[in-house]
Amino acid sequence: MNNNLISLASKLKKFNSSFIKKKHRIVTDKTIHNSSFLFFTFFLREKSFFKSPYRNILINYFKKAEQYYPGSSYFVSVRLVELIFNDKIKESKITKVEKNIDVIFKYMESISNKKTFNFLKDVLYFSGADATISCFSSKNVELVVQKKCNPSFNIKLDESFSNVYFTNQNQTTKSFIVSIVDGFIERDTEIFSLFEICKKEKLPAILICRGISEDAKRNIKQIILKNKIYVYPYLLKFDNHDPFLLKDIAKSCKTSVVSSEYYDNIYKDLEEKTSICKLTISKNNITFHEKSEDLINEINSQLKNQNIDFEARQYLQKRKRRASPNNVLIEIPNNMNNLLQELKSLIVCYNFCVKQGIYIYSNNSLNSKQCHESSKILSEKLYINLQKIGYTIKLDYKNESRQKLY
Repeated sequence: MNNNLISLASKLKKFNSSFIKKKHRIVTDKTIHNSSFLFFTFFLREKSFFKSPYRNILINYFKKAEQYYPGSSYFVSVRLVELIFNDKIKESKITKVEKNIDVIFKYMESISNKKTFNFLKDVLYFSGADATISCFSSKNVELVVQKKCNPSFNIKLDESFSNVYFTNQNQTTKSFIVSIVDGFIERDTEIFSLFEICKKEKLPAILICRGISEDAKRNIKQIILKNKIYVYPYLLKFDNHDPFLLKDIAKSCKTSVVSSEYYDNIYKDLEEKTSICKLTISKNNITFHEKSEDLINEINSQLKNQNIDFEARQYLQKRKRRASPNNVLIEIPNNMNNLLQELKSLIVCYNFCVKQGIYIYSNNSLNSKQCHESSKILSEKLYINLQKIGYTIKLDYKNESRQKLY
């Protein structure tokens, strides 16, 4: 077993060395691509490991390393080699942890090609500190970066209506009549006025409420099938941790909540308290295409109050981020898939570095804290498991198989 591990370590050491010297490349459409995030990809393609009895377990650990931090499978491999050879770990002493943006940028520049790093750096300056960055492939000829503010609320469509509306699609975008009820719908007759509005305006409706009885659900489905009047019932139970969610949704679509708090009657007051909004909806989410300035101004006004406690201020800031999100979309041409993958990896690395920091070693080298810690733990666990692996030898003598376990 020691000989097998030594043989594995020798192959890995050679492979690690060739990777760090950038001898592995991907060639597509006359374009040569190399990246520090491709160690796992190159390992999967390396023929010298195809017949190795350890290949599958290495793949499992390298894959897990990539899930913890992009590109960290290389560090797991390097540390594993040192453990097998019983070498003294060649890592310099950690002097401090730094979260300074200049240090983070210096580290990120060292793990990516200059063009990709500069592009991401420009995007980060453009987007701001509180942005949510999304990258996806597109049919565009050129790179497109745009900022959008689309307030999004996590709210679930009633499960019994999922197959009615979202069998062949994940989401839909159109104008909806929106009605919000802070109460439970006992009978379908309570919302007949909503069906009348749908028929009059020739638009589908979204009904947000605390719950609906099974009889009402059954009757609503019959109305949908017979009259082709479409009502999407979204259920939102009261949450002590987010008590203003229903009101924030109402404010975002410029309507009022039908509520016993205002002595409303669902049947009588539903029609008056509706609005028409362009929305993108899915099973678990409703997204607005415009933000509500009134809601943002209301929250800002409350934040100016110096007497509110810490938890209340945190909740107000959460509501503000939800009501006025900073979304940055990066559309990358289909023929630039390598850039897309490297950019996604860099964004994940950036988020970890901002949260946890950068290790600065005594020799002034840099590494992400997340990368260092996760690769160290995984490599040690991998080494222990490799040592525990046994094997079976089968001897065939006079058509009889004898097994001996070591």
